[in-house]
Amino acid sequence: MTIDRRRQILDAALAAFLEKGYAATSIADIRARSGASTGSIYHFFSGKGALAEALLRESVSGWADLSAPALDPDASAEAVLKASVRGLMLWGFANPARFRFMDEIRTLKSADADFAAVRDLLDNGQTVGAAQYARMSAAGAVRNLPFSIAHALMLGPAYAYLCRAGATPPDEATRIAEFFADAAWRAVKT
Repeated sequence: MTIDRRRQILDAALAAFLEKGYAATSIADIRARSGASTGSIYHFFSGKGALAEALLRESVSGWADLSAPALDPDASAEAVLKASVRGLMLWGFANPARFRFMDEIRTLKSADADFAAVRDLLDNGQTVGAAQYARMSAAGAVRNLPFSIAHALMLGPAYAYLCRAGATPPDEATRIAEFFADAAWRAVKT
């Protein structure tokens, strides 16, 4: 059986970040959890910031995979917005540890010098979301709001709920995700 050393390192980093927090976690902590040598860690990642970026990219990808209708250029504004919120909720319920990590990293993005790539990734997501919202607003589908306000109205409640949610059975997760998707749409529709 082949050991996926990169995966072991990422899993160990996530566990360490969740246990100790990003700032308090050292490469030595990740090395001890993963069983990898320091050289092996640096073979795959340039440091803690690169580990955080890789974990964040996986998280964003997982959310995007569950938000596929949001990527359909012919979908209505309602379908796009609901798919994005629903995708976040379903991904967050299925990946609570990764959600907690993503939430911590979002709050640290401006405070840590190692986070240039993380900041770029998150800022790019905001830029894409803002442009998409502007197109929806220009088409008259959603209220003309600054994107920071629209984003808070659409995703803020979902983030807040996921931060406090415990284990949730899949059928209940789907029901809750639909509730938040509908609420997000009602918050910004014209």
